[in-house]
Amino acid sequence: MKFKFYYVLFLCVFTGLDLQAQHTLRGMVVSDVDQAPFVGATIIANGNSNRGTVSALDGTFTLDVPEVTGEVTVSFIGMETQVLRYNVSDFLRVSLSESMSNLDEFMVIGYGTAKRADLTTSVGQLEQVARTADRPISSVQQMLQGQIAGVSVVSGSGDPGSTPQVVIRGVGTFGNESPLYVVDGMPYYGGRINPNDIETLTVLKDAAAAAIYGAQAASGVIVITTKSGKSGTPKVALDVYRGVQSAYKTPQALNAAEYAQAYRNAAEHAGAIAPAAHDPAQNPWGQVTRTNWMDEIFRTAAVSNLNLQLSGGSEKSRYSSSFGYHKKEGLLLNTDYELFSFRIKADYDITNKLRLGHNVYFNREISRGTNTGSSYSGAIINAIYMNPAAPVYDEEGRFHGTVPFELSQFAGAYGDTYNPVSLLLRPNVNSPRLNMNAIAFGEYDILEDLTFRSSFSIDLWSWTNKSFSPRAPEIGRPSNMNFLNQGSGNSSRWIWDQQVNYNKSFGSHNFALTGVYTAQYRQEESFSFQVQDFDREDDWFQYAGNAGAILNIPSSGAFEDVLTSAIGRLMYDYDDRYFAMGSIRRDETSRLPASTKSDYFYAASAAWKISSESFFNVPAINLLKLRGSWGQIGNISSVGNYAFNVPLAAGNNVILGDPGLRNRHLSINEMTNPNLRWERSETINVGLDATLLSNKLNVALEYYEKYTRGLIQRNSPDPHSGVPTGALANVGTVANKGLELSLSYAGQAGRLKYNVGGNIATIKNTLQDLDEFTDDFIQHTQNLRSIIYPFRSEPGQPLYSYHLIPHLGIFQNQAQIDQYVNAEGVKIQPNARPGDLIFQDVNGDGRISDADRIFMGNAMPDFNYGINISLEYRNFDLQLFGQGVSGVKLFNGYKFSTYNAGLQGYNLDRRVLDAWTPSNPNATIPVLSTQDPNANFGQASDWFLEKGDYFRIKNLSLGYTVPDFVWRSLKPGTNLRVYLAAENLITFTPYSGLDPEVGAGPVIDNGTFPLPRTFTVGLNLNL
Repeated sequence: MKFKFYYVLFLCVFTGLDLQAQHTLRGMVVSDVDQAPFVGATIIANGNSNRGTVSALDGTFTLDVPEVTGEVTVSFIGMETQVLRYNVSDFLRVSLSESMSNLDEFMVIGYGTAKRADLTTSVGQLEQVARTADRPISSVQQMLQGQIAGVSVVSGSGDPGSTPQVVIRGVGTFGNESPLYVVDGMPYYGGRINPNDIETLTVLKDAAAAAIYGAQAASGVIVITTKSGKSGTPKVALDVYRGVQSAYKTPQALNAAEYAQAYRNAAEHAGAIAPAAHDPAQNPWGQVTRTNWMDEIFRTAAVSNLNLQLSGGSEKSRYSSSFGYHKKEGLLLNTDYELFSFRIKADYDITNKLRLGHNVYFNREISRGTNTGSSYSGAIINAIYMNPAAPVYDEEGRFHGTVPFELSQFAGAYGDTYNPVSLLLRPNVNSPRLNMNAIAFGEYDILEDLTFRSSFSIDLWSWTNKSFSPRAPEIGRPSNMNFLNQGSGNSSRWIWDQQVNYNKSFGSHNFALTGVYTAQYRQEESFSFQVQDFDREDDWFQYAGNAGAILNIPSSGAFEDVLTSAIGRLMYDYDDRYFAMGSIRRDETSRLPASTKSDYFYAASAAWKISSESFFNVPAINLLKLRGSWGQIGNISSVGNYAFNVPLAAGNNVILGDPGLRNRHLSINEMTNPNLRWERSETINVGLDATLLSNKLNVALEYYEKYTRGLIQRNSPDPHSGVPTGALANVGTVANKGLELSLSYAGQAGRLKYNVGGNIATIKNTLQDLDEFTDDFIQHTQNLRSIIYPFRSEPGQPLYSYHLIPHLGIFQNQAQIDQYVNAEGVKIQPNARPGDLIFQDVNGDGRISDADRIFMGNAMPDFNYGINISLEYRNFDLQLFGQGVSGVKLFNGYKFSTYNAGLQGYNLDRRVLDAWTPSNPNATIPVLSTQDPNANFGQASDWFLEKGDYFRIKNLSLGYTVPDFVWRSLKPGTNLRVYLAAENLITFTPYSGLDPEVGAGPVIDNGTFPLPRTFTVGLNLNL
């Protein structure tokens, strides 16, 4: 501190000796992170080191200069040097950012921090957190998409309340694959974290990095540090945006006349008589299009976000509090999501050795979505089904059915269809969720190098689900009964960590020893019931006590779960050249039998910083480091809470005696396995880190192998036991292997600052064995209308592989059908007709059957990639972010229901106008027919498969920071940035569905809720 004072005094005196200065330049230096005044920055005019000054405590400076205009150089150790043009008539505001070299930056890892340049494990960090939070997003998962190599994020649905799925380095289990979230040093199970509250976001990708968090971290760890206050005057930050959302594209159905003609053609092809409803002479009403149902169910939706933060502190204490509000309407009617969040964080220096702190988070969220996944009653697919001749409402303002009541004789031709608008508007849904997550810690320096920290967190949840379904009397799918489904529940979890850190240096030898004992307990209780037959349907009457009947005993659930762990870790480095880390962890769970409930897991890693060796002298390379790691983590997420127990089932549906009475009973419905053990995730990682060209170019290249050993899956039941469900067992091994590459280049050309970055990751997923499974493969139960079961996992193939029959095109004529025969001359597809699909006889047995199925890839991408471009010129900034996947196959189940005239007469997607006819031989859609003897739609074939590759301009934003002279007379130090942004702007994909981002596992797309394209305008204000 004395040196800094004399240095400032020296410069002030020295610059005062220049008696020839004729003009005075005034300005202010601030930090670009929070616009706080920057003290001690050096300001030099026109390259003359004899003409300089430093910024004062409030960040301001004055400098005598000989010219009215010129250049000043502003610098500070560890910050990017700024060279700016000046005019003495203007107040010069200079914003300093951290140096492009981030090698000295400390990153939060597990139970501690480490220099980025010294890491021995695979760790990724989200850059430009503040700019990412400006996007119209509401979750951490959305922030991560496309940003870090090896981290795959799939939205899966545009439902406003949905949360994207995060998978780190591939799927390795049939259980929960979600990563562990750690917030401010403690595992976090609370509600959504407000993106504006996040200071840093780090991903621990390999087992050696994540091992310290043990059983909860088998799928990786996402470490979040929230914003903290700083000593000084209080600061206020306001972030606001508002925007509109619309569908990128919507499907279109046939109009009324096309609908009738399509079914007349389909009946003719089947040799049947078309329904009278489609005869213009008999039903002219049905030939007139009155409603475009897509226009009725989709809307232009609003999105709003407000975040207010207040922070500050004294010499001994610091605080930061925030309030957030996020409201997002869904693209479909009557869908929305609303989030209120409040956070208060503080830390206190009680003495020089004792520090206390807390972070308390409150969340209240209300989500109202709708079902789009069902091929029977999904909101979007039902809008395709609905008769376009029908209006939305009748003359009396009630919902209209498929036909008017006076034309009810034609109703059967249009199928059992809901009015799509009523399907969205009728249900009265209210599902609030309340969460409180609180962390408190105390830290004491026992010795100079020995610190003890005790941390306690509690997580409380309370939720209610209430849905009232009124009567639906209109023709189509009528219901004369109303229902109330209601349930509620609560859960609590506490975690208590005791941590000791010892750091010691002996010359060039540096040691860091961490010991942790942690315990956590969770309990949950919930119940639900259904009642029906309400005399009235008014809002005020929708309570259980007003129901006329209750059919079933209410259901309930409760459980307890305990996990304790002991961890030890040693980190060592020598002379900034050699680095090593090793850890051991013992986990014990209440879920497993006594003989297997505890286990030990180990990890080790090392790095060689080649650029620190004396023989290394390459000026263009600032850092060159080789690292490797190995580690194992137990995974308990695939195991139920009472897997150690013999499960009993209770019921009341056994009828005994005369007259028959309901009787309570207990039965063993599931076999148990006393030898069930932990799944074990093991990762081998080799990485190369390089920083080149004066720290402008950063490169990280990694190869990894991730194995899940002891994969938990349910075996088939023993047929001699009389128990219908088999036991869980450790049955096999899954491997994920891949390469990851991250690049970034930052520089400046005149006043243009730029940063260009990108990442790409490959992945190969393989089920290596099922050695302890009762079958040779796993046939998954996800299906299309209980007809097509497309997913199978078999050794040598990826998990959830498509197992389908290849198709070879469409039969063009009867001669082609007659010539497709087996060795005996018998037709391979005897029921085929011209216009039907040709299925390949793969095994050559002369017939088409399940034996002809082959593996045809899966929905997991071979490549994930992302691109970031950031430009700054004067007061303008431009951000461009793109994200994509390659090597994806998607199962488009939407085609089954909307290209198929052989169902119940539903309307069809208008792409069937391009179905096969003799005059349209190049079609890819089979002939329209009310009968399907060839099973064009009922066969599990690759006709449903499509490429799901896409590249999406995820975000484009343009910002403008208001010049400082605007605030000079109002409030110096104020910073205001306004911006325009577009989210999901353009998507390039060959996929014919609504959105290619439908999921990465066993997903069947039946018209999934599409992601919205969003345009917003916002501002960031710092006072």
